[in-house]
Formats: sequence, structure tokens, C-alpha cells
Amino acid sequence: MERTPLVSIVIPVYNVEKYLRQCLDSVVNQTYGNLEIVCVNDGSPDGSIDILREYEKQDNRVKVISIENQGLSGARNEGTAMCSGDYLMYIDSDDWVDIDTIEIALRAALEDDVDLVLWNYVKEYEDSSQPVSVFHERTCFKGEDYVRLNQRLVGLTGEQLAHPEQCDSISTAWGKLYRMSVIREHDIKFVDTRIIGTEDLLFNAEVFNYCASAVALPNKFNHYRKSNVSSLTKNFKPQFFDQSCELQRRLRAVCGGQEHLQQSLSNRTALSLIGLGIRVASSPGSFFQKKKRLDNIISNPMYRSAFRTLETEYMPIHWRLFYFCAKNRMTVSLLSMLCVMRRIIIRR
Repeated sequence: MERTPLVSIVIPVYNVEKYLRQCLDSVVNQTYGNLEIVCVNDGSPDGSIDILREYEKQDNRVKVISIENQGLSGARNEGTAMCSGDYLMYIDSDDWVDIDTIEIALRAALEDDVDLVLWNYVKEYEDSSQPVSVFHERTCFKGEDYVRLNQRLVGLTGEQLAHPEQCDSISTAWGKLYRMSVIREHDIKFVDTRIIGTEDLLFNAEVFNYCASAVALPNKFNHYRKSNVSSLTKNFKPQFFDQSCELQRRLRAVCGGQEHLQQSLSNRTALSLIGLGIRVASSPGSFFQKKKRLDNIISNPMYRSAFRTLETEYMPIHWRLFYFCAKNRMTVSLLSMLCVMRRIIIRR
């Protein structure tokens, strides 16, 4: 590689001393060496800071900053502000990456002169691994191809709806190499999850809007650690629905003026019922109380509109039935299906 751009890596750290060394080892041992590794200790109460200081002492590319707990969004923003690289990556501190990730991703960025590089990943459970392949071959997105990639991020359309479970498969902040100037020039930041529930999608919606090109790689570089029980089934919080609505509103503010994104936005709203519904099925109280919560969601005008325009003809039969029930406000049938889905997730 003739040029040696500086690649900044931001690693937010909170309560992960069990996994932190594996994450840091995967970064400091990268085959590409011109790195700036910014680790943000987000008020972690465990021994993570001691591990960070150890690596900082051993490797002058590692920079450690400590802040009062701000959550993932705040920690990422603090870390990004400290970066001086030409390119930027985010890695979660309980995950890890293959050691040739940056070398291969950066080479792709330079060869095709693109603003963004994306790749696949592996879900790592306690006793198994599940590869996730969104991109099956190296693909360069420019012009109209990039427009379609942007649509894919915002929401599934057409035949993509055959797999509604893949709606968020490219929305994560990790699994990407960003051209830093795009983020700097447009002052793009993560929004607190307490406001919008999940931060990565909105961040990427802004980034993708200002990028003009991308390369997708078939490599499965990231290893995304997951527990055997989905977080969807663990905790119900009454504000989830309000946060989801706020996320939808902000997405429309970012993308709403672009006609080619309207159906993608509408479909994303409709598909968000899956996650919200499983949380309702996991919530405390009687079946009647859960039904009331679910009816509040599917009666919302924004969701009613999204259900009406959702293209269900591409979906498997069970999802067509699911959205038939949602569209027709058959709340009891819908909740029964969600309770079955929840049990299936728990047993995996």
C-alpha cells in the first residue's frame, strides 16, 4: 500500500473487563499499523480502566480517556472528538475483529476512492457462532447503485422484504470504515439512546446522506458477542414506544425530503413493530394489559399509514399473516403470535 493514512479506532468501554483483552488484542495486533486507538472509559465500575492503562503503557498508539458515565452514544462522541485520523472505525469493547480487517478495508477504500466500506459479521453466542452474510461479493456502490444502498439502510423494499429480520443488518456503527472528513464536515454525532432507543441507525442515516460512494466486502470481519437470550426479551421499558416514534420522526427529518426514501422510511416503521411487539409480549402484567399496550402501538396513525403501504407479497406466509393482523387491528391474534415468537427466541 503506497499511502499510509492514519486510521482512528474508537472503543467505548463500560464494565467489560471479562472481554476487553480479546477486543484490544484484536486491534493492537492488526496487520495495518498506522493506527490511533482511542479508548473511552465511560465511568466503568469494574477493572476495565486498569486493563486500558496497561495497554496504553505498552503501545503508544493507545490513548485512554475517562469520562463520567454518558452511555454508548456519549462515549463514542467523546472518542470521535479526540481522533485525528483520515478514516474512522468503531468497535464495541466486548466484540473483536479479525487482525487483517483494517488492512483489507483500507485498501478497498483507497482502490475505489470511496467514502465508506462495509462488511459482514459473525454473531458469537456462548456456545455457537452464526455468520451473517449481507454482502456475498465485493461490490462498489456509486451513482444509482449508491442510492439503492442508501435505501437499503433506511428500510427494506420490494424483494428485500422476503427477509424482514434483516432490516437492521447494515445499520450498526461497527462493521464499517468511514472517511473522517464526512463526519467532521457535517458535525455528525450519535444521539442519546434515552431519546431514540437505539443510536446507530440515525447516525448512519446522516452519514450515508453525505457520502457519495461505498464498497461492500464479503468478509466477516466483526465478531459480535451476544448472549443466548435476546435483549428484546429481557427488559420492558414503557418508554420504548415513545423512543421508537422519536427515532422515526428524526429519520424523517434527515431523509424526509428525498422522494426515493419515502417507501423505505414507511416500511421501516412497519417492521419496527416486530421488536416493539416482542418487548410488549415480554412485559409484566396480564394478557389484557399487554393487549392494551400493543393496541396503543398499532392504533398510532404513523403505524396505521405504514401498514397500509407495506408490500407483504414478498414476505413468507407467517409474516404476511402477522401484518394482516396488524393492519386489521386483530390485537389478540397478533399478541398470541408475538408470545410464540418470544418463546422461540428464548429457546434458541
